[in-house]
Amino acid sequence: NFKIRGDFTLTRPVGGESFTYNTSENITWTKLGNMTTAKLEYSTDGGATYPNLISATVNPATGSPFAWTVPDSLSQQVRVKISDASDATVSSASPSNFTIKGTLTLTSPNGSESWIVASVHNITWNKTGSIANVKLEYSNNGGATYPNLIIGSTDATLPYAWTIPDAIGTQLRVKVTDAANSVVSDTSDANFIVRGALRITAPNGNEILTVGATQNITWARTGSIANAKLEYSTNSGATFPNLIVAVSDASAQTYAWTVPDALGFNARVRITDASD
Repeated sequence: NFKIRGDFTLTRPVGGESFTYNTSENITWTKLGNMTTAKLEYSTDGGATYPNLISATVNPATGSPFAWTVPDSLSQQVRVKISDASDATVSSASPSNFTIKGTLTLTSPNGSESWIVASVHNITWNKTGSIANVKLEYSNNGGATYPNLIIGSTDATLPYAWTIPDAIGTQLRVKVTDAANSVVSDTSDANFIVRGALRITAPNGNEILTVGATQNITWARTGSIANAKLEYSTNSGATFPNLIVAVSDASAQTYAWTVPDALGFNARVRITDASD
């Protein structure tokens, strides 16, 4: 005796596709012969094994296309196989690998935030699928490039407490990427701001200054603020119309001020970032 058997040809997925977890994707095939029941399975190890059942009761004649709800089996080595339920030697599989991926959606910072150098803020995101770890980067050119690594791998189930770097600017964005699949990523929808900080430390209230004397104005600086402006008020800070000096090196954090003839009890000094 000899044997006559049918034949399958899997026509989708055949390799190179990228399917997203929990979406619906069609599996298609052609057949020769009147097989009555087919079985669909998938592999996540490039076809070495097919331990994952999709369906054991597919009608080969009417079942194509088969709407497959993509499982949470994230891998870049996925293949599908169809076989005759009564004769496992009759089968056809994806000739090369395709990908099942999750999704990431960055939720903070997502644009318009204003964060201060050295402060701590959470980077947060939503994910679908069992993404284990993510990589975080930031851009200071509006997202044209992301050359600045925040962390190479961190737990994808937790927010990340980010100590804001000295990257003063108005075009900051953050990018989150699946550490196992760089195709899966998301970025801030719009730019946010990173600012430095300035704080006057002297005179800071209750001092009595004498006209013509020298008073050191001192300040604390956070971030690489380059230039600043010093002014004084004689109305308790309602306005600061009086320029003391344009400071060309804010890192010095001190300026010797000759106290002007502005007698009164309501004097205050202000320092301002010259560029912000």
